[in-house]
Order: sequence, then C-alpha cells, then structure tokens
Amino acid sequence: MFSATTQGNYIKVIDIKTGTTKRRIQFAGKLVQGPVVTGDEMSITVRLSPTNTYMVVYSMSTGSLKRRIRI
Repeated sequence: MFSATTQGNYIKVIDIKTGTTKRRIQFAGKLVQGPVVTGDEMSITVRLSPTNTYMVVYSMSTGSLKRRIRI
C-alpha cells in the first residue's frame, strides 16, 4: 500500500507499512488538485498555462506515467 504527498514540484510516494519514501515523481506545471491515490494509481491535476490543464495518472508501484488527459 502506498500514500503520496507533495513537496514543491515533486510527489513523494510513501510505503504505508514501513513509512519509507519509495520514489519521487517530478511533474510540470502548477498543482491544481491531488494527489489522489486509488489502489496502484495516483492522479493529479496540473495547470501548464491558463488554457492547458491536464489530469495525469501514474503507477504507484513503478512511478511511470499511465495516462495524461487534457481537461
């Protein structure tokens, strides 16, 4: 199980059982909402410019980008 917190333009993925940081994920833009953890996925909403806002979904176990959706 994982949890996530923000630290500047990074998201720290934390192992709930041990309390250790498993990885740091860097994101571009200004964080609008999140991180929201659901199972093995984490989503955030970021604004890159006044007209470009995205919901970005990452894998918690690998830290890899799964989806990026413009909203």
